[in-house]
Amino acid sequence: MTTIVVTGRHRPHEVLFLALSTTAGAAYVAGLRPPTTLEQLVEPWVLWTWYLLLLSSGVIGLVSLVLADTYRALVLEQAAMTGQTAAPLLYGLALVASQNSAATFAVAFCLTWAAASVWRGRQVRQGIKALRQAGDMT
Repeated sequence: MTTIVVTGRHRPHEVLFLALSTTAGAAYVAGLRPPTTLEQLVEPWVLWTWYLLLLSSGVIGLVSLVLADTYRALVLEQAAMTGQTAAPLLYGLALVASQNSAATFAVAFCLTWAAASVWRGRQVRQGIKALRQAGDMT
């Protein structure tokens, strides 16, 4: 039988972003509004989509961290990384479209966050593939 070693399921920075995403998304849905310095540059539907993606992907990612079943945990983490890619990518591109130079740092941060999530999603996909090849999908 093939030995599978899954590393990095509990990386502190990943847990931080998932928890922050969940908190920010839940606060926005609950009616709390963040400072409007950058938010005023984008359309309301972008904000709603951004925060709903943060909330859903954050919750899914945090749930994946507590599952004992490695395969299911990785499938959920992959779904979370999809949301963690889409949310900052959407927001970053919306800020680019605003053509406001004050948003440069936020754009760089969002696009880097999206790229890191793509990278992690690829690692997770490789882990899922390895588990499937080993037949260990319980």
